[in-house]
Amino acid sequence: MIEGIFFDISGVLLDGAELLPNADKAINYIEEKNLPYRLITNTSQQPRSKIVKQLQDAGINILEEHVYTAPLAAKDYVLSHNLRPYCLIHRGLKSEFSDVVQNDPNAVIIGDAADDFNYANLNHAFRLCLEGAPLIAIGHNKYFKKSGDFFMDAGPFVEAIEYACDIEAVITGKPSVDFFSQVLASIQIKAEQVALIGDDIYGDIQGAINAGLESRLVRTGKYRDGDENKTKPKAIVVNDVLAAVEDLL
Repeated sequence: MIEGIFFDISGVLLDGAELLPNADKAINYIEEKNLPYRLITNTSQQPRSKIVKQLQDAGINILEEHVYTAPLAAKDYVLSHNLRPYCLIHRGLKSEFSDVVQNDPNAVIIGDAADDFNYANLNHAFRLCLEGAPLIAIGHNKYFKKSGDFFMDAGPFVEAIEYACDIEAVITGKPSVDFFSQVLASIQIKAEQVALIGDDIYGDIQGAINAGLESRLVRTGKYRDGDENKTKPKAIVVNDVLAAVEDLL
């Protein structure tokens, strides 16, 4: 019996700033059922407040408490471990970390830094990690899709530093089991009673499987033919987010 649902945002509810088909109906359906839900995302180009406004402007009326982001999980991690991070992140996200001490860094936070993924910045992060600074990654996605085009995400850059320094990053977003555990704690429901709806076979679906959640893969966003065959057990694939909700409930 499914008693709660996690929704990925990009590729499931939104394509850029545009509402995907039936996304608003899916959220309305969940609210009518009075089921707890969270919108979880590795999106690391803007703070949670802007993500919430973007959803609201698109026609999905949710509260900030419904949105759980990997950047906030990374922030919680460095604060709880008294770390001073060098933040190799998107310029649009820097305000989310404005209250975090960053001078004389003894850790590295890496997310989707876009054009700031240059040799100088990556080499600075590499040198810090080579000297023992922990690497905290905002997610581990390979790529994302926006407005019809595919873009490299932070995952390949994370792995480059891991390889160069012979270390393993702390992943604070999907597909980390710890990230899913944090979100589960916010609704206080057991993993086996929660389902994730996503478009990323690795970050969403494999992550959900590893965390003990039910899942549905949608044919929107970054989905590509045959993705459902890349996990064990084989992913259940449906047309869109509303079809996923109806199938689960």
